[in-house]
Amino acid sequence: MFETSAMKELHRIQEEIYEETKGMTPEEFIRYFEETAKKVERELEELKKKRKKEII
Repeated sequence: MFETSAMKELHRIQEEIYEETKGMTPEEFIRYFEETAKKVERELEELKKKRKKEII
């Protein structure tokens, strides 16, 4: 099957998440994703602020 670069990237990310979370309890697994989501939210807010400054 032909695998695009986007598909390869998704597989790489899936493998990375698996390695980081294997052996976690369900509670730890949920906390992992909650913390990751918060980190992404902060990064997105910083990008928005940076872009606003660049536009002005």
